[in-house]
Amino acid sequence: MSSADLEVLSRWRTIGARHSEQVIELGLKVLKSGKVGDQEWALREQLAIAALDLGQVELSQVQIKLLHSKFPNSPRVKILDGLLLESQGRLEDARAVYEGLLRVDETDVSAHQRLISLTLSSSPTSAIPLLLKYLDTFYSDPSGWSLLSEQYCELGMYTQALDALGHLMSVQPWDEGAVRRAGEVAYTMGDYQLSLKHLLRSIEMQGTKETNPNQSRTRSWWGIKLAVSRLLESPNSETTVPREMQSTEKQLKLLDELATERILDNGGKGVGLEVKRKVLSDGKDIIR
Repeated sequence: MSSADLEVLSRWRTIGARHSEQVIELGLKVLKSGKVGDQEWALREQLAIAALDLGQVELSQVQIKLLHSKFPNSPRVKILDGLLLESQGRLEDARAVYEGLLRVDETDVSAHQRLISLTLSSSPTSAIPLLLKYLDTFYSDPSGWSLLSEQYCELGMYTQALDALGHLMSVQPWDEGAVRRAGEVAYTMGDYQLSLKHLLRSIEMQGTKETNPNQSRTRSWWGIKLAVSRLLESPNSETTVPREMQSTEKQLKLLDELATERILDNGGKGVGLEVKRKVLSDGKDIIR
């Protein structure tokens, strides 16, 4: 059984699955059997993290101590030191560990990520410079750009949030969710033409019911409905979209009809048509 358990633990490490309770149960059993081979140290690292997840500090300390004895100058083990300190509430000491690692190697991804996570929990505003510094080195990390956009939105810095989403779309041009979010942020900014462009692109990327039957399109159609409504109310509202690329009044009216049709078509079962129509006509502040 130990070889099968070892294989399971190895697979969980590969895919990044935590399963902390099972890791501790299987990990201790495998270590006790002595049939670990060259996976011992990776397993001890996995076990240390699982123990911290469950608040089993003593078990984690034992594993970290053994890892230090084997790899006395390992940055990976020092990250475990930081995690242990975080679990004990010693946040400034943990911060010092991560900052020390970055002074030695500014490309240490784990140290960057832990420092950002630690700062987000205590001072979200202070996390933005850390994210920018991280993304200067690791530009192609989509999760970093997504998080940066979220932080800007939290602070009401929508222009910067839209810029971050632009970088995210450059890194992952197939990311329909990022395109839709860009449309929502543009709507919140009051740039309804730009919002409409992004949301229409989002719908296009989602495909049809035939090609992608499990994809929910209602959110994007709501956004289109609201953006079109604003543009019909205020056709001269400010926008960054060049005039020749802006939707005309005729196009807007057609889109309004289409969006209404699609929303009603995808609406919840059991809701009366008149109720749905009232929601569609009154809904002004759905997107945030």
